[in-house]
Amino acid sequence: MFARKSPVLVFQTLISAILGYVSLFFITRYIGPLYWGYLSYAIAFAGLYTIIIDLGFSTAHVKILSSGEDKGKALGTFLAIRGILNAIYVFAVIGTLLTWVYVLHRGFYNPIEFWVILAILPYYAIANMIPIFSTYYSVTYQSSKMAIPPLIEAILRNSIFIFIGVLYYFGNDGNLGNEISVVLALVYGLTYSIFIIISYMLGRPWKISRPNIVLFKKYISIALPLALATSIAIINGNIDKVLIQFFWGTIATGAFFANQKLTSAMIAISASVYVFFIPLLTSSRHKSAVEFNDQVHEYERIISLVTLPIAISMIWMAPFILNLFNSIFIQYSMSLSILAIGTYFSVLTSPFTSAIISQSKQRFIALIGATSVCVNIVANLILIPTQIFGVKLLGLGVTGASIGFLLGTLFAYIAFKEYYRKINGVRTSSKFYLQIVPAIVQSLFLIAAYEYVQPYDILKLFPVVVLSLLIFLIISIALKEIGFDEIREIFVGLKMLKEKEEKK
Repeated sequence: MFARKSPVLVFQTLISAILGYVSLFFITRYIGPLYWGYLSYAIAFAGLYTIIIDLGFSTAHVKILSSGEDKGKALGTFLAIRGILNAIYVFAVIGTLLTWVYVLHRGFYNPIEFWVILAILPYYAIANMIPIFSTYYSVTYQSSKMAIPPLIEAILRNSIFIFIGVLYYFGNDGNLGNEISVVLALVYGLTYSIFIIISYMLGRPWKISRPNIVLFKKYISIALPLALATSIAIINGNIDKVLIQFFWGTIATGAFFANQKLTSAMIAISASVYVFFIPLLTSSRHKSAVEFNDQVHEYERIISLVTLPIAISMIWMAPFILNLFNSIFIQYSMSLSILAIGTYFSVLTSPFTSAIISQSKQRFIALIGATSVCVNIVANLILIPTQIFGVKLLGLGVTGASIGFLLGTLFAYIAFKEYYRKINGVRTSSKFYLQIVPAIVQSLFLIAAYEYVQPYDILKLFPVVVLSLLIFLIISIALKEIGFDEIREIFVGLKMLKEKEEKK
């Protein structure tokens, strides 16, 4: 089923990722890692306040739409919830900045950070409203409509970044200095405006009814148990960069965010499949426990199959990958390797969290999720700073942030899998153990390349990575972990999906 629904999303993800890496290259190498660092910090600072926005309502919206509620009432109610929370979010960020600078008379590491944070606000304000449309497309399995808006946005935004990078390469920077960080931030807002307009246009005519008080209470009942975990998770996703900025400076912040951007390819690719988990599992609760369990573990196997070879490539090729963007980032290569491992376990968690949500166990999702991110946050506070309140700490900086992330994701993976086993009374032995064999062979190949080829040049690195991925694929086929029929189904999936959507 995934093979027929996900190809267009995988295609969109791959194109967006490639463009994102190219634009990251132009920004960090030609515009400069310092300006990328200012932008990274602004994104993290404004991102902290998105705890005001979600509060578990996004997951509640997926659950409600999947359960057969009137879609017009659901859309209207969710629109009202998001709109009110979004307005509070914008006022909270602006209010904090004004209070910090003009009331408390405090400043930032560099005054430009104030303006970059303000410039990134339109991006967040618009992005906060996009789930109103994207969630509807995911629940109704409209893959093309999910993929087109972010693809166009990614092409436009990254093209602008590349164009600016080319101008800098030829020395036509206009003497902008630090202000280029403001320009880059404003580009996000511009392109996301186009994103939300396209998302709206593709779904016309929308049936959006007036907010319903009964349905609003239902949203609250589902979202409330998730609110704490969601909020802590958002803090967890941004506090690392804020701490790095404070203790280690802008370059280190930009390096860590660049590493996160690189490993986000695994998250994006897995999300192309994960986006259907909750709706599909919710609709398949009539199946037997054995069938349901097999389905969940099959999802885990598929996600591992598409993300494990990418993780292995990043683990062993980290110094050479970072060198492409800026040689100053090579010192942070250990961070990229650790983040790749943590991200792999993070994406493996999604089948089990989806299964638990589909069984209306949100309270336990919140408990485990909050605990796992607390593990990360505590680790960040111990591992990143050099000292706090005179207490000397480990001061591992960017590497410490990566270790904290890995500890949190490992805890979450083990805890969610064990809880899933407990509530379903089934075994949770993974079905992807055969992938260990191609993973070992791929690793050995990359270790040899690390020692003897040392592919700092893109002309060497690219074929090495591609060949390693082919090795993983070929051995997986030989072990029947993936078959030619499945590969063929993926390639014809776009056509089948298009025909299906045209019949609707």
